[in-house]
Amino acid sequence: MSSSPAFQHATVLIVDDDPDIALALHDLLAHAGYRVETAASGAAALTVAKITPVDVVLLDLMLPDMDGLSVLTLLQGVDPALPVIMLTAFVEVAKKHGSLTEGAFGYLTKPYDREEVKALVRRAVTVKRLSSEAVAARQALSASEQQFREVVETASDAIILADVNGRVRSWNAAAEQLFGYSAAEVVGQCLTRLMPERYHSRHRLALQRVEQTGKQHLKGQTIEVHGLHKKGHEFPVEMSLSSWISGGQRFHCGILRDITARKLAEKQLARQQMEQQVLLDLIPAMVWYKDADNRILRVNRRAAESIGKTVADVEGRSTYELYPEEANKYHRDDLEVIASGRPKTGIMELYQTGSGEKRWVQTDKVPYRDASGTIVGVLVFAQDLTERKQTEEALRLSEEQVRAIVESVPTGIALLSADGRIQLVNGPLAAMLRYGREELVGRPIEDLVVEGFRARCRDLLRAAAASLGSQGGFARSVDVPGLRKDGTEAAVTLTVIPFQSNGAVQLMATFV
Repeated sequence: MSSSPAFQHATVLIVDDDPDIALALHDLLAHAGYRVETAASGAAALTVAKITPVDVVLLDLMLPDMDGLSVLTLLQGVDPALPVIMLTAFVEVAKKHGSLTEGAFGYLTKPYDREEVKALVRRAVTVKRLSSEAVAARQALSASEQQFREVVETASDAIILADVNGRVRSWNAAAEQLFGYSAAEVVGQCLTRLMPERYHSRHRLALQRVEQTGKQHLKGQTIEVHGLHKKGHEFPVEMSLSSWISGGQRFHCGILRDITARKLAEKQLARQQMEQQVLLDLIPAMVWYKDADNRILRVNRRAAESIGKTVADVEGRSTYELYPEEANKYHRDDLEVIASGRPKTGIMELYQTGSGEKRWVQTDKVPYRDASGTIVGVLVFAQDLTERKQTEEALRLSEEQVRAIVESVPTGIALLSADGRIQLVNGPLAAMLRYGREELVGRPIEDLVVEGFRARCRDLLRAAAASLGSQGGFARSVDVPGLRKDGTEAAVTLTVIPFQSNGAVQLMATFV
């Protein structure tokens, strides 16, 4: 579906060193009717911005030659009114790199929601166009008044115009839907009617400051505040502000969007990340989630502390920053797993601790898939071979911890006794093999493998269990055809991880 005529000739600059992401965004926005330019580095982006009129920039937070926030500052030097939307893998990563509301128009998290991308770009183009029109003040406003009114009335975001005293002068249909007031109810009324009381004093002081100095601190920026609905309840909004003088009078414009759904999604994501972090920290090994560019997306406390850092210090950073000497080898192994789609286990490699000490670890790497099943990175487990006694102690988990891990992992997983009988299965494994969970309890795990491969399965179980005492306990994998309840087969990789719980040897089996 193409964009509305108001945005047909707007130019979008995409700055991302990932060619796949840049191409996907290019196709999405070009199909929506925008002119699209791309750049793979900060320097290239600045060159394009200087020679090509750009309406909005989509800027990756991490670039090969400089960080995104530095590029943001330089772009604003080229065009102070240019809206810049930051691109990042996680909301928390963006927040750690500084407040994006202090300079950037907004941010998008990967993977992107196509409609959210288009909506945010439309809003950014609206702000840029309104700002450009305001520069010409009275003459430009008079010449384009009818066109301006058409844009305002058809906009999907609430657009509110107010005079120097903070009284509403213009109120579009989206504002009526957002706040519940008709234009007749609100035009001529103070803006304070639309905001919680705690904002009133600050709002009045801001109006006085702009009138006295002509400076609007938040002009061209996007901030998050709360609106007050006609029915009395508050709701979160994202707001962009601008101000200009026409006919000797100052006017203010606010573009607002309800972000209730986004806030709920962020809250849910934060809760899920917290819960996942607790479970990650229970795993008796160093654990990393890494993307195809060798960036660490998630890490458990054991891995972070092994190099003298916190989880927050490590997440979002490249392995090339943290382990420069070993990064190339780590990346080669990662790419091999990503390309083949098969786990790579038993990798012996050097690992540098926070004190600079080099230690040998055994590493297992498993493909990491997104919600659509596409391999986007690797899940890495590493155990220190130089401290076997400590490893054996760390492998002693309580029954509650083991059950929590089994129930929370999105991959098919089963808890086994030392002889390979199923004690507990999670929902994904039962669904994969089309059984009820209770139907599997007490059965040998080999029953879930095609008969001709059951001997291989038994050998795998014995080897994994034996390694717990002799080598510290290492995961082992084998590719086998799984057997569903209805007799059909499913190609799976069976990985068995030995551990101790309450002094007893147990096994954990995953089906990928």
